[in-house]
Amino acid sequence: MSALIDDISRVIASPVSRRQAFKRVSGAVGGAVLACLGFGRTARGQRLHVNACADYDQVQCGTTCCYTYELCCGGTCYGASVKAAYNCCTTALCRKHDQQCCTNHCCTNAQTCCGPQCCNSGQACCSGQCCAAGTVCCNGKCCAAHAVCCGNTCCPEGYFCCANKCVMTRPSTSAPCFPA
Repeated sequence: MSALIDDISRVIASPVSRRQAFKRVSGAVGGAVLACLGFGRTARGQRLHVNACADYDQVQCGTTCCYTYELCCGGTCYGASVKAAYNCCTTALCRKHDQQCCTNHCCTNAQTCCGPQCCNSGQACCSGQCCAAGTVCCNGKCCAAHAVCCGNTCCPEGYFCCANKCVMTRPSTSAPCFPA
């Protein structure tokens, strides 16, 4: 706004005819109105157009422009202190010293990234879910400890897996079965 007032003041103070002054002031006001509507150069926080941030010390961040000393994360600009201490994980801010990016959220360095969640120490990742320590992952399911994955089924302890089926007794000693 102050730039507009400065432009108008310069035009009025310049040695031009009233007609030329009116045209220049009208152009300045019209340009300011168009800029407010999103045409031309964009101010920080306004909708972006192609290369809107290219003329500035800024980078495109979603629909806004961030200064290069800021951190862009999820379309939001964060200050230099945040950029020094955090990394962007899609839309989440992860602390650099003790967190890691896991898809679009943060896990601690002691955790394992497992699809949409973080598994704690000792847990195993099984097709995007965390299984308790000692369990077996069987085609996307967590089986109890000492179970055997048999096809798509978890055979409990003491059972045999024969031809992708859980059976209590082994059909024969020569049958290709393995105990649970």
